[in-house]
Amino acid sequence: MGYRRLESEQVRVAVNARQLFQQLEQHRLQADSVAGSMHWKTIHDREYLYRAYSYGKNRSLGVRSLETEQIKYNFKRRQADYKAREAEYRNQFKKYAAYIKANDLNRFPLAGARVLRSMHKQKIPYRLIGTNALYAFEARAGVLIQPEHLATEDMDVLMDARQGIRIIANLQEGSLLSLLKSSDKSFRRISASPYEFAAANDKGFRVDFITQGVGSPMQRSAFDELLETDDLHPVVIDSLKWHVSAPHYDAIVFDLQGMPLRVATVDPRAFVLHKWFVSQQPDREPMKRIRDEDQARLVATMIQNELTDLPVSRAISRIFPHILQTAATDALDDFSL
Repeated sequence: MGYRRLESEQVRVAVNARQLFQQLEQHRLQADSVAGSMHWKTIHDREYLYRAYSYGKNRSLGVRSLETEQIKYNFKRRQADYKAREAEYRNQFKKYAAYIKANDLNRFPLAGARVLRSMHKQKIPYRLIGTNALYAFEARAGVLIQPEHLATEDMDVLMDARQGIRIIANLQEGSLLSLLKSSDKSFRRISASPYEFAAANDKGFRVDFITQGVGSPMQRSAFDELLETDDLHPVVIDSLKWHVSAPHYDAIVFDLQGMPLRVATVDPRAFVLHKWFVSQQPDREPMKRIRDEDQARLVATMIQNELTDLPVSRAISRIFPHILQTAATDALDDFSL
């Protein structure tokens, strides 16, 4: 089948660790409310309480009074409580990491995990596609996919061109390359081409930025125009219009150090159809076509036998061409929409 189901102890450890991580995610929803600092500022011999934010903005909360002193006291208390709670979660995860590794659940590439955490921190919307999406599918299915299906030294990051302004606005240092460097300073563009879309670190792990669109990959898109000329420029691939329109799908995975990470990807049914489509393209490298088809068949089997909780949706059938749906369902024994 290309995978095996988790044993009972593996299930127990994974479920407990994911529940703890979900608690941490809920805790981090409060981050904005305790971000920055509060301080007194003297203006014309009167003191005012100011709220300062990390991105440089300051806002007055009023002249010094019993009320504003209480506001400052409450903020400091909430901020201290938040940091203490965050530290406690981190300590718990360090303990859980040992159990994760002992049960062979530490699967996701470490370099890729660090990149995605940087994207999460900067609130950059993305979807992980390609081989690394399989880690999300296996996590939701409660299985371990065989290594031959997972071997890769790159990561395909899909960015929706329609969210270009939001992406640029959230980039803390204004570029995709700086985003990668915030996770690993050794990331460098793989070429000097003005259309370069990929970067790799010193260990050879590569990140490809891609987006949807119509036209020549050498023609700049509206999203691309927002980026600096010396930045990475997501390559345009027409068929990715199906992925950006597909239902959202995510999963909590564990990196090689045993630490949890939420991965955003596409609906497994969209993955199967797109992989089948690219496997049938005559200009695709033969070895890549074989792998694309193998991965399409693998995930189709997982959908049929493991991912039985996928919600009934017409979205997939509306997005993908009918002729592609028919060809895929005829060729893949375990696949149906």
